[in-house]
Amino acid sequence: MVKLVMNAAEASIAAKRVMQRADELAQISETPGQLTRVYLSHEHLRANHLVARWMEQIGMTTWQDAVGNICGRYEGAREGAPAILLGSHLDTVRNAGRYDGMLGVLTALEVVALLHQHDIQLEQAIEIVGFGDEEGTRFGITLLGSRGLTGTWPDNWLACVDAAGISVAQALANAGFDPARIHAARRNPEDFSAYLELHIEQGPVLEQQDLALGVVTAINGARRLKCRFVGEAGHAGTVPMNIRKDALAAAAAWMVYVEGATRAYSPDIVATVGTLHCLPGAANVIPGEIQLTLDIRSPVDSSLEALLENLLSKAHEISAERGMAFSAETYYSIPATPCDARLQHQLTSAITAVQGLSLSLPSGAGHDAIAIAEQWPVGMLFVRCDRGISHHPAESVLEADVMQAVQAYAQAVVALASKSVLAEFNDAPVQDALSLVAPCVAIPAWAENVVAARPYSTVDVLQHYASQLTHEWGSAELEQALCAHPRIGEKAQGSCKEAALSKGEQSAVDTQNSALTLALAQGNAHYEERFGRVFLIRAKGRSGEDILAELHRRLNNSPAQEEAEALEQLRQITLLRLEGVFAQ
Repeated sequence: MVKLVMNAAEASIAAKRVMQRADELAQISETPGQLTRVYLSHEHLRANHLVARWMEQIGMTTWQDAVGNICGRYEGAREGAPAILLGSHLDTVRNAGRYDGMLGVLTALEVVALLHQHDIQLEQAIEIVGFGDEEGTRFGITLLGSRGLTGTWPDNWLACVDAAGISVAQALANAGFDPARIHAARRNPEDFSAYLELHIEQGPVLEQQDLALGVVTAINGARRLKCRFVGEAGHAGTVPMNIRKDALAAAAAWMVYVEGATRAYSPDIVATVGTLHCLPGAANVIPGEIQLTLDIRSPVDSSLEALLENLLSKAHEISAERGMAFSAETYYSIPATPCDARLQHQLTSAITAVQGLSLSLPSGAGHDAIAIAEQWPVGMLFVRCDRGISHHPAESVLEADVMQAVQAYAQAVVALASKSVLAEFNDAPVQDALSLVAPCVAIPAWAENVVAARPYSTVDVLQHYASQLTHEWGSAELEQALCAHPRIGEKAQGSCKEAALSKGEQSAVDTQNSALTLALAQGNAHYEERFGRVFLIRAKGRSGEDILAELHRRLNNSPAQEEAEALEQLRQITLLRLEGVFAQ
C-alpha cells in the first residue's frame, strides 16, 4: 500500500491554488458582476475548457462526454484499471457563490497533482468529472450531468425547454453535441469502484462545532406537499368568533405543531412550511381557504414517513375540530441516499488524522452523489462554510479549511486507490466483508461461507471457491434467491446494492417498447403459473427480444429441467456480480 501524505507546505500551496482557481472560474459568467453559469451555455463550455487545461497540466487525459461533462483520467499502475471517481458540478444557480460544486472539482485536482508531483501511479486510476448540470437552473431538471454517466436520462428530458423556448436537444446541438448520442456518456459499472465528492456544507453545523471538515452519512430524502385548509369566508366584523371557520387560524395551529413535533422527533429531520397563500386575501374578510406547502427531509426514509404521517394526521384532526376540510398532495418525492459505510470509515479516518476528530452529519441538500449512488458506492466530505450560506454571493470558505480538506481528501483517496479490492476484502471486519459480497445473491449462507474462507491469494482463487459453493445449491436456495429477484422487464425497486445490480443487468431491456413489455409480462405470468416462481435469466448482454425467446423456450421444460436451468442461471448471475465486485 502506498504511503503518501500531503505535508503542510504542499497543502498550503494547494489551498492557495484552489482559492485562486475558484476566483478564476467565478469570472466565467453570463452576468457581469454576478456569477451565473448554466448548462450548455457558452460560459459552461469555457469553464470546461479551463478545467481541462488544469487537468492536462497534472498528467490527465481529458475529454468532454456526450452530455457535456468535462472528464479527466490519471492512469493507474496498470492501464485500464478501474478508477475512483472524484468530482462535483461546475454549473451554478443565478447570482451564485463561487464554491458550491466548484470546490469539489478543484480539490480533486489537487489530489491528482500530488500524485503527479511525486510520479506515483496507484493500483486504481483516478478520474475527475466536472458535471455540467446539477442545479437545474436552465431547464428546471436536475442532475443532468451525473445521470449522463449512469445512463438514466428520461427520454422526455430532450424536449424540456428553457425560458427562451430552447429545448435540451437544441441546446446540445448548439453546443456541438449530438442529442441522439447522449447515452454514449454512460459508464460501465466496472469502470469505477467508488465515487467521492467534496462539497461545502451549505449549513451551519460544522461552524457551530468549530470543525473544518465532516463526513456525510446520507443525503436526505425529501417530500414536498401542496396542502389546503378549507373553511368558510365571512365578514370580519359580523361573524362571531365562536362560530367562525377561519382557515388561517387552523393553518397557524398546524404550523406551530409542525415545528414542535419535528424538533421533538429527531435532530436530523427537518420540516418547513415555505409558502402560504390566503384566500380571498382581504383585510376585512375571514380567510376561507389557505394554500401552503410542506417540505420534509430526513436521512432515514422510515423516519420521514412516520413523522409525515403524524403531521398529516394532526392537520386532519385540527380541521375536524374546527368543522373544516384538509387535503394534501405530494408533488415531489426522493428517497434518502445512504453513503457507503466503507467510504465513510475511510473518510472519517483521514479527517481524524488531519483535524484530530471527525463529525458525521447528513446532507440536507441534494448532490450529484444521489444519481451516482444508483450505480456505485458513494462517499462525501463536507467543508465548513461561513454561516452556512450557499447559493449566494456571500458564500465563503477559509483557506485554512481548504488546506485541511485537500490533506484529508488526498489521504482518503490514496488509501482507497492504492489497495486492491481483494486486499480490502481480506482485511475487512466480517460485517464489512459481508456487505461487499452479500448483494451478489440473496443467499446469506453463501456470502458467509465466502467471507469465512478468507484470506484469498488471488481473485481467481476466490472465484473458484465461490463457484464451488454455488454447486451445492438446490430448491431451497433457489427459492431464497428469487425473493430478491425482480421480474424480467420490471425494474428492481429500492436503493439497495442488489437492486442497483439488477437495474444495471436489465438495462438492455427496452421498457419503452410497449409490445415487448406486454409480451414479457404475459410470459412471466405463464411461467409463474406453470412453475410457481419468478423467471430467472442472466440478463446482462441480452436484449429484451433474446430474453423473451428464452422464456418461451423454457416454458416447454419439465419442472426438473427448469429447476436445473434456473439454478444454472442463478450461478451465472452470482458469479458475474462477484467478478464485478473484484474487478481489477
